[in-house]
Amino acid sequence: MKTKKKEKDIAYRLDTAFINREKELRFLRNFVDARPFEILFLHGPKSSGKTTLLYKFFAGIEKEQKIDVKFLNLREKLIGNYKDFIRIFFGSTPLQSKDDIKETREYGIFNFFKLSVEVLKGVENGQLDPFEMMKREFVKLTEKGIKPVLIIDELQAIEHIYINNGRQRQVIIELFNFFVAMTKESHLTHIIVASSDGYFLNTVYNDSRLKKTSKFYKVDYLGESDVREWLLNIEKYSKIKDYTLSEKDVEKIWDTVGGSMWEIQDILSDLFDDSIDRVLDLYKQKMRGIIAHYTGLNANKKKILKPFFRRHSLSLEDFASVEMDYEALEELLRDMVKNNILYFDPTGAVYYPQSSSTRWGIKLYFESLEEKKGDGGAAHPPS
Repeated sequence: MKTKKKEKDIAYRLDTAFINREKELRFLRNFVDARPFEILFLHGPKSSGKTTLLYKFFAGIEKEQKIDVKFLNLREKLIGNYKDFIRIFFGSTPLQSKDDIKETREYGIFNFFKLSVEVLKGVENGQLDPFEMMKREFVKLTEKGIKPVLIIDELQAIEHIYINNGRQRQVIIELFNFFVAMTKESHLTHIIVASSDGYFLNTVYNDSRLKKTSKFYKVDYLGESDVREWLLNIEKYSKIKDYTLSEKDVEKIWDTVGGSMWEIQDILSDLFDDSIDRVLDLYKQKMRGIIAHYTGLNANKKKILKPFFRRHSLSLEDFASVEMDYEALEELLRDMVKNNILYFDPTGAVYYPQSSSTRWGIKLYFESLEEKKGDGGAAHPPS
């Protein structure tokens, strides 16, 4: 993973911030400094900073160690079939060689190693094993004293892909088999899989073979002390000179969005032109609208979300009192996770609203329903 070239000085009123994460950075260093023996699964709510954390860590460690980091973000890729999978993994941009007399164009897997067009075709039609060629390159790197690290972000994007050889083998299962072989068995490379899809990770977590060969590590939103440090020093961390925030302002932001860095950044950008009370009130109302739009006239969605009106988190057993067919319940919960209404933590088998702002949206939505029934009730902060 080559770091970006240093940008020329550009004046921004608001810059992105990276706050603390010392514990997470230490964990990643300990993981990389150990001989490979397990797959690392990084999980956490959407936009909790998993990808940013990985970039920050490896940008630093590449300066200290002989390490070759290859990062593939499947969130940015459209993969419809096995050929797409191969083209993305092995690249699709031809690199013409100077002495390319026979026009043997080459393709690189994450710029990791190169395949001739003939070999690439053999991989696509299933005649050649791409995993065997990947293994050879891992061996070459380790023989040179270089640590290979393979990172795949949002791996669940290829759950629907099958190898086109008539045997209907699921690509993701073949990948996991390969990952186990490269870590637990051969100790050749570090492999990190990052995902915000708790259901996907739950499948992995409950797979007996993968559970014994994997480590799960949660990257959560920032804690309150980190948010306070950031927002009371926004010129230092975000390059904001137009305004400052008071202790009370910080408390209001924390109450509304918690430690969600992306949402805090969004709010900071709005404070250039509006008061903090108005910005936060509009943000809460926007979240209420998101919940209202998602729920619509679906009574079952209301049944599932209503318990979060009063409670911070729920296990699957907590939904036992919900009058609904079990399969329908599971399907709707999965849909809520995929639509970032709820987050599912696979290690604890617990559901909770995707963020503090989502919790506000749920509370305001159900309070508005109660008001329509004549119960009234003013909005109050999430517990």
